[in-house]
Amino acid sequence: MSTIQSSCAYCGVGCGVSVSSTQADWDHTDVSSLTLVGDNQHPANHGHLCAKGERLLDSLVQPNVLRYPVLRSGKPINWDEASSLIADKFAQTIAQHGPNSVALYLSGQLLTEDYYVANKFAKGYLKTANVDTNSRLCMSSAVSAMQRAFGEDVVPGCYDDIEQAEVIVLIGANTAWTHPVLFQRMLAAKRANNTKIVVVDPVATATAKQADMHIAITPGADLALFHGLLGYLAHNNHVDKDYIAAHTEGFDETVVHAKQLSEDINQLAKQVGVSATTLNQFYQLFIQHKHVLTASCQGVNQSVIGTDTTNAIINCHLALGYVGKTGSGFFSLTGQPNAMGGREVGGLATQLACHMGFADGERELLANFWCVDSVADKKGLAAVDMFDAVADGRIKAIWIMGTNPVVSLPNSSKVAKALADCPFVVVSEITPDSDTAKLADVLLPAQGWSEKCGTVTNSERTITRQRGFIAAKGQSKADWWAISQVAQKMGFAGFDFANSASVFREFAALSAKVKQAFPHKVFDLSGLQHLSDSEYDHLAPTQWPIATAEQIGQRGGRQFTRGVFATPTGKAQFIRPALAKTNEASSPHVQVIVNSGRSRDQWHTMTRTGHIASLRASIPEPVIRLHPNMLATFSVSDGDLVTLESDVHTAASPVALARVVTDPDLLPHMVFMSMHWSKQFSLGMGVNQFLDNRVDPVSLQPGFKFQTAVIKPIHLALQGVVFGHHDPAAQGLCWQVAQTLTSGICHHIGFRSAQDGFAFQASAHSLLWSANVNGQRVHVQCNMEKGIAIAIKILSSARVDLALEPMNAFIGQSVDKSFIKKLHQQINAGNSPLICACTGVTDAQIADEMNAQFDQQSFHDGKQHVQFDKALDAMQSSLGCGRQCGSCHSEVTQCAQQHWQQALTYIDAEYSTEEDVA
Repeated sequence: MSTIQSSCAYCGVGCGVSVSSTQADWDHTDVSSLTLVGDNQHPANHGHLCAKGERLLDSLVQPNVLRYPVLRSGKPINWDEASSLIADKFAQTIAQHGPNSVALYLSGQLLTEDYYVANKFAKGYLKTANVDTNSRLCMSSAVSAMQRAFGEDVVPGCYDDIEQAEVIVLIGANTAWTHPVLFQRMLAAKRANNTKIVVVDPVATATAKQADMHIAITPGADLALFHGLLGYLAHNNHVDKDYIAAHTEGFDETVVHAKQLSEDINQLAKQVGVSATTLNQFYQLFIQHKHVLTASCQGVNQSVIGTDTTNAIINCHLALGYVGKTGSGFFSLTGQPNAMGGREVGGLATQLACHMGFADGERELLANFWCVDSVADKKGLAAVDMFDAVADGRIKAIWIMGTNPVVSLPNSSKVAKALADCPFVVVSEITPDSDTAKLADVLLPAQGWSEKCGTVTNSERTITRQRGFIAAKGQSKADWWAISQVAQKMGFAGFDFANSASVFREFAALSAKVKQAFPHKVFDLSGLQHLSDSEYDHLAPTQWPIATAEQIGQRGGRQFTRGVFATPTGKAQFIRPALAKTNEASSPHVQVIVNSGRSRDQWHTMTRTGHIASLRASIPEPVIRLHPNMLATFSVSDGDLVTLESDVHTAASPVALARVVTDPDLLPHMVFMSMHWSKQFSLGMGVNQFLDNRVDPVSLQPGFKFQTAVIKPIHLALQGVVFGHHDPAAQGLCWQVAQTLTSGICHHIGFRSAQDGFAFQASAHSLLWSANVNGQRVHVQCNMEKGIAIAIKILSSARVDLALEPMNAFIGQSVDKSFIKKLHQQINAGNSPLICACTGVTDAQIADEMNAQFDQQSFHDGKQHVQFDKALDAMQSSLGCGRQCGSCHSEVTQCAQQHWQQALTYIDAEYSTEEDVA
């Protein structure tokens, strides 16, 4: 068996993976012959993976894969025709409307080599900086804050700080779900070193439930919290005055503002939304401990004050003198596997390659290196502005690579219309099924994760080789290759790259030139510019900066350790935040605050994970999580369907459709809906279609968080599930969600008219009957061909809970009396929710095991000696749930506690009865 080391395709942790094959010839490897585990030699994960990472191989078998270039008409063409068409259209558009009439929209899923060639093509040869990336949607506020404070987009710390910290503060980061491997390291540090974990989040998330302290702030109050902390530190004379004087600027102006905020701790606590006691306890952690590590994610970044909030956090560490020190400082948790690699090569419209800006000297250096007369002379349009420009006709040709903006951007309905009306749209994708791919004039087959070769950079600045292990199928090509073909068709020199290694060498050589010209910059790949193809192929995970080849393989490094920063003066900058409000009430209706984010087991717009049965099982439909106290306010019940729409709703405004799930962990007047859903999977589409496109004024990152909306109930006459054959265009369907099962696909459906529901798929060869199932009237329809079941429809006036996999097993069976009896038994059996995606353990299995453990406990004088922790450990040892990637640990614990408490209540009731009788 042979093994290839590569990197995970998901988040910015950058986990290493080991892929092994039983076949000797990798070029003809069959997926069924492969096994995948975490790479125990990789510094990011030491062999651990999350549930999504463990199922990477499942993501390779896509329902529909793009294998050749195709036109919007559906006509397939070859690569020569496709690249000529793109070159001609881009050249004609620029000739008629100028360079800024074209744009590229990229992705943190691309490799660094793809990103580099795309930026060279656009900013160097097309002369436009209209090149942005979906990293704008998740990381740009942290980037802008680090640029303002440190002078450069540099994360000072490393993952090893997790084990060195005395206190870890997570702000707006549900790390247990979004970065499970790192969170397991945090929990291990808590057990081994007594590290305190503090979570700042309005919601009692899975992460907060495992923390030592949860600061449940008012949404949007994290800026006041940390700016107040700076004032608190100053009031208590707990700032490093020598460090501030020697290594920083702007402290005096900033701290005056902060002191004003923190003068009245009771008033500040009220503004933040916590008690004064809690606020003091939190602030004292920074006084009582030297090694405090703060890490933020989308809860901070995806806000119109995200940059200021991040700077407020950084300000506190600068005041303490703890930047670049062991176990302390600010750390940005990155969303995508190569968000940092994309920023290194200038992937954002607001920067040039190697962390350069648009100053004359920087542009001149880049033009000379790329052998062009000039490069783009000013910042381009960031993501939201870019698609606004597509909508109003300023951008007339756009190339989208590896991302799905029709779903992921705010006001996504406007984005869809803009692309539908755009004169020329190119999309590079692995599947034709995404919402964006369906709007392409030219659809190009990109290589998928398992096929492509290059590098990615993770959150701690570690470069990892992405090694393909499956031969590219059909005509799928690397993105850098596709861009190079178009560039050469347009007559541009400098794009005759032989392979990804040659691209990387050029990029590293550019970084050496930049470092030589601007020695204050931290980013440096000089030591990698002379790698041979073989050395590139065997490159070990290496953390930058890399000044010499001897540093290859280095890890665990920190930056700014000596207090010298990448600013013109060498000093870090304190930034005074604006303390702007984040919401604008504008509706007479009862509003809710919308918080969008990720589900535990899914990724982005689900084009990679939505078809994996084990990852879809936990949340099969779009749901809106709502505090139970708010049900009466909106006249809805748990399980009802509702619309989520803008508080300035008009008849033409888009709405999101989802099912209500009560969640006591939310604040009243707050709802949560995951960002994953799209038209590809659901008739109700997704949450982003009604969110407006307000942005942070500094980072230009959209403010997905803390927008207001109105909930309205929808009455369904009939709803249920159809297995087997399905007509997705059936009349009357107002609710439709496709769900992949291990043995096929089912569809969750709903009708406003009962007549439509009964007419759906009815034929001469169908049986329709009704029955009472656990007090609920259920209608069953079975369609047949030659006596074999080809479709089974279950409908009721209320939601029907079914075990989907056993129900789907009836498809293909002979329909007789025995069939109908077994079908009814299965419908009566109901369903048990999935709790652990790694092991497939359900609520019912946990209940059975906890009850078994409970029965083994002893009683004395009518009182039980509760040993819940022991029982929980025994249950997890038996079932394995919550013990693999750990992302479901809090859900497993909560589920176990509920069943344990039920058993306790039952026993208490028994003893009470006996005492009463006595």
